[in-house]
Amino acid sequence: MFKFASALTAIVAMAAASSAGAQTISPTGSFTLSGSARMQQSTTANCNISGSGTNTATTGTITSRSFPSGTAFLCGPFGLVQPYGAWSFRVHETDTDKVYLTVGANTVLNAPCYGEILVAFSGSTITFNNNVLPPVNAGDPSCTIVSGSVTISPTRTIS
Repeated sequence: MFKFASALTAIVAMAAASSAGAQTISPTGSFTLSGSARMQQSTTANCNISGSGTNTATTGTITSRSFPSGTAFLCGPFGLVQPYGAWSFRVHETDTDKVYLTVGANTVLNAPCYGEILVAFSGSTITFNNNVLPPVNAGDPSCTIVSGSVTISPTRTIS
């Protein structure tokens, strides 16, 4: 019994130590975001991105998002490429220059992609660099966010 209690105490102590070193976002509260992304599946679309949301010390929820303009007929209010799914982000466990971003888009093929990707974060800007999103439906092609960036305002820092 003593060995079990000692092992349990050691596990709890390690968990406490690892959570004490967790990265945090500051400040917390409401934000807006804007930028653009070059996305590719069956064709390439260059879409502007805008949105807003809120964040805690470790996660953020993007509650409003759109592709208001960009490549003709592909982006914009009536374009074929539209945001898909719930968007959010969370801090990386150890790196202050990366975040996990959950995003998605419906595509020209009507074959949406959605998932979590690891992206660069610096100076309140998220940068895309050949990030692959998995297809929502089995058998559909994946999507690639080839390039682009989104800036969060007011500025957020991770430490």
